[in-house]
Amino acid sequence: MAADLSSASKKLAHIHLGVDGGAEKFFVRLSRALAKRGVEQIAFIKPGRPWRDELAEHCDVRELTFSRSHIKRHFVRWHIAREIRKFGATATLGWMSPASKWLPKPGPNMRTFLRLGDFPDGFHTYGNVEQLIGNTPEIIRQAVEMGWPAERAHMISNFVDPLPEDLTPVNRAAFDTPEDATVLIALGRFVERKRFDLIIKALAKLPESVHAWLIGDGELMDDMKGLAAELGVTGRTHFLGWQHNPSPFLKAADILVCPADDEPLGNVVLEGWNAGLPVVATASPGPSWLIEHGKTGLLSECGDVEGLAGEIRTVCASPTVSADLSHHGTEFLQAQYSEASIVAKYQQLLFTNAHGNNHG
Repeated sequence: MAADLSSASKKLAHIHLGVDGGAEKFFVRLSRALAKRGVEQIAFIKPGRPWRDELAEHCDVRELTFSRSHIKRHFVRWHIAREIRKFGATATLGWMSPASKWLPKPGPNMRTFLRLGDFPDGFHTYGNVEQLIGNTPEIIRQAVEMGWPAERAHMISNFVDPLPEDLTPVNRAAFDTPEDATVLIALGRFVERKRFDLIIKALAKLPESVHAWLIGDGELMDDMKGLAAELGVTGRTHFLGWQHNPSPFLKAADILVCPADDEPLGNVVLEGWNAGLPVVATASPGPSWLIEHGKTGLLSECGDVEGLAGEIRTVCASPTVSADLSHHGTEFLQAQYSEASIVAKYQQLLFTNAHGNNHG
């Protein structure tokens, strides 16, 4: 039976231990969208998060130290549960597996959810999780294959905010990039599975007029700088660090590249479409699910430098191909990943009256 979605029933608590990345951006984005629709919210996060003030504009933010000590952990969990009861939440949403340790026990008046943006690695901390949300079919498929009940696993993807019409692109000259260069842009953490090495190796096979903007930070940053120097593309590889708002950079680029070996969804693909860019990606689970090859983007095999370079060449060589990919990608984004459609799915799931059994 359909739920009563009156404002009285729409109180949501969040538990989010993340630092800064795609999952955190979507957390703030979804929270804001729910607030616009009358959902009161409280969020428990770690101190000093760069997005804290942005979240606090529409959500009651409580900063906590999530101790690893066995005794202190029980006290923190008890404190969170007490505050959630005082707030009157009818649903609590944990973000990513680490949040599962801190979820309160569900009850007749409060349901619990865990939202995954990556593949699960086991359910040993999921004792208080009633319903699982994954942002791709593959995440849900793997969870069910590992033993999670299919009737308590739900796929709801992400959405992105439309870019402001008056958004000013960054000045390429400020980042040592010629105005007439073809600029590839890639975003993410500098970790092995993101394969920033692949785009640097591909760049070495592309014309001198092609430059790459790499936005992000991480443990492999120095290795990637060393690789660019080794391949002689230091002058064309621009390490721009972590950008809280990458939109002006996307607006100034020409092609979005997602070279990952393991990408559950690929928020960057959505971001690329949102900025009106043609997208070239490797066929990891998320991008290969999102992209229709030859229509909304181009796909190459994971780890294939020649293949990735070839697809980039295809876009560079034809303004018509570039324009068609941009048009179809943006059209697909607007039809399938609008704020209205995704938020409606979250509201329906979070605020229905159905109450599942606990997963032991």
